[in-house]
Amino acid sequence: MDIYIVILLFAAVSGFNIGLFYLVRGLKRGQKVFMPVGTIVFSICLLFSYYELEALFFEYPQYIWVNAPLLFCIGPLFYLQSKRTLRKSDILHFLPFIVMVIWLLPIYIKSPEEKLHIIEIFLSRTDKPRIEPMQYLYILHIGLYTLFGYLNTRNRLSAFSEYATNADKKYQFQKIQNLYFLIALLCFVSFIICFISDFIGLYNNGIDRFTMALLVILILFLQFYFTVKGYDEQLENEYGANKRGKSAKSQDNPNERRYVKLMERLTDVMQTEKLYRNPDLKINDVAKYLNVSMHELSACINLHNGNNFFDYINKLRIEELKTTLLDEKNSHLTLFAIARESGFKSNSSFYRVFKKYMDQTPKQYITRHHHSVSS
Repeated sequence: MDIYIVILLFAAVSGFNIGLFYLVRGLKRGQKVFMPVGTIVFSICLLFSYYELEALFFEYPQYIWVNAPLLFCIGPLFYLQSKRTLRKSDILHFLPFIVMVIWLLPIYIKSPEEKLHIIEIFLSRTDKPRIEPMQYLYILHIGLYTLFGYLNTRNRLSAFSEYATNADKKYQFQKIQNLYFLIALLCFVSFIICFISDFIGLYNNGIDRFTMALLVILILFLQFYFTVKGYDEQLENEYGANKRGKSAKSQDNPNERRYVKLMERLTDVMQTEKLYRNPDLKINDVAKYLNVSMHELSACINLHNGNNFFDYINKLRIEELKTTLLDEKNSHLTLFAIARESGFKSNSSFYRVFKKYMDQTPKQYITRHHHSVSS
């Protein structure tokens, strides 16, 4: 077994273990887990690369081309992690995967003997290209999706950077953004190298360049992504410091009295104008309404509430929901319809935030309330 195979197996097993760990952790915390799932799929594809390089399909022909559709899942999974909100139409990103499954289905349902015969015919072809055209498509597919992921993270980072003050957390964000850029860059470079080497006839039998490209991307992925905090957790933190640190700092703050008055104004505005009902509300909008700077407003919320702007707004939304969800006048409405009136933009964010602050789902909250009333 050569060193390339050893590295390949090590990367596949390590990637699978790390992906599984962050998948379980993300599910427990109610976070998006597209990247951990993508890592697991990535690792499975690497294992199938070992299966092909070692010609194990002669012994286990029943598994041939199982990885072909899976390779079309990697890019979309990485990309969806970068999106702030998800839509039903996002399922269309997996259309190539579905098409590949349907296309290969006649082969999948064949007996192992029939599959082995197909392999022998495929390998005996004299017109077989040095590099299969589908490999170009795989690399390009992953590259384009990670490029879109990079653009998403760049836009989200620029939005948060307007009031980001913690240089270390800003650096963590930049690492996540750079991760997408590096993966996309490597995909496009691998695509160009494979194309040129194929064109001039430089192909080293026994080494699949596409597999090597996947391996390099995976190693970079593990190095950059899993050395920082979870992606969505970083965004939710919004560069805010923890509650204990901010509380201690407020005691020595010379602007404490001014912040107290600002907090009183903010509370009054939120109670009378219900600004939090705007699902697209940003800290800049509230700062302009109060005629103060974003930095001043952010510092005020951190000092007096121990959390960031979005946590503050979400708490107001939840407080309103605690009443409206139990109002009989709203019994004909769906839960999300009620939540939308309080300012939630998507059903997923509504459930995630509600469970975060109430430690139960909206349905459990309603059921327990009715149960306590009836008893």
